[in-house]
Amino acid sequence: MIEIHHLRKEYDKTLALENLHLEIPEGEVFGLIGPNGAGKTTLIRVLATLLEPTYGQVRIAGIDVLEDPLRVHPLIGYMSDFFSVYENMLVWEYLDHFARCYNVERHKRERLIEEVLQLVSLEIRRDAEIRTLSRGMRQRLCFAKTLVHQPKVLLLDEPASGLDPAGRLEFREMLKQLHAMGRTVLISSHILTEMADFCTSIGIMEEGRLLASGRVEDILRKLQPSLRIEIEVASGADRLVELLNRESASQRVDAADAVVRCRWTAGREALPELHRRIVAAGIDLIAFAVKTDNLEDIYMRISGHKTS
Repeated sequence: MIEIHHLRKEYDKTLALENLHLEIPEGEVFGLIGPNGAGKTTLIRVLATLLEPTYGQVRIAGIDVLEDPLRVHPLIGYMSDFFSVYENMLVWEYLDHFARCYNVERHKRERLIEEVLQLVSLEIRRDAEIRTLSRGMRQRLCFAKTLVHQPKVLLLDEPASGLDPAGRLEFREMLKQLHAMGRTVLISSHILTEMADFCTSIGIMEEGRLLASGRVEDILRKLQPSLRIEIEVASGADRLVELLNRESASQRVDAADAVVRCRWTAGREALPELHRRIVAAGIDLIAFAVKTDNLEDIYMRISGHKTS
């Protein structure tokens, strides 16, 4: 659904994107991760036809974004990290205005407006003036505007930044619904734990480049060369440390009170034998746990937190 090849964007002496390649299949929820200044917003604005790249090829649904932007507009819904609203309008008027801009037929507009208001939980504020809405409600309204013409591709730049914790949970459920409906979503966010929960694929950006991209489970497996083992014992922690230090597959062994931790490089299939050796050594086990790195752990390990 989204194809990007050799994409480069320069601002005077600043290189925002450099030789970026990315393909996002239809129906994916793709999360862009990276520090401020990594190039995430620039990439999204190029896809939204708001920025012209220095060079490169960008296609959405097979349409060249640079050569035929007007054909792309009906296919995309763009929500920026900073947005404005028309204070004097009513909520439904605001949505109706944008539906008209996208040439949504009159007999469809009312139904679509009701549907998106329900999706973002704003139906009870349908007739309210926008000036009376809170920051979180305005965020929901802008998201509803993004959806009102039923775009196939959603380009969301920090869309949950103004929402409270309950609003973030609702937003996450909305994205899951849109994924189930077959929409393709490209979203940037700094909330890495949430991204792992609703994204099917991710890309880690830094200095205008993609450090890694792919399915979430593949990224976690590829960038996690070892397992984290945490063993709690009733006694014999010192002997367990000695035993693990003799194992070629164990690294970075450390103990705190009755809990011993290490990195294990031999894979899960070798853990039953390790467990047997610990028991045979007379060490009284309470718990033997394998801890999997999450998305935040992976990001902190491979990123230098550099900006363009």
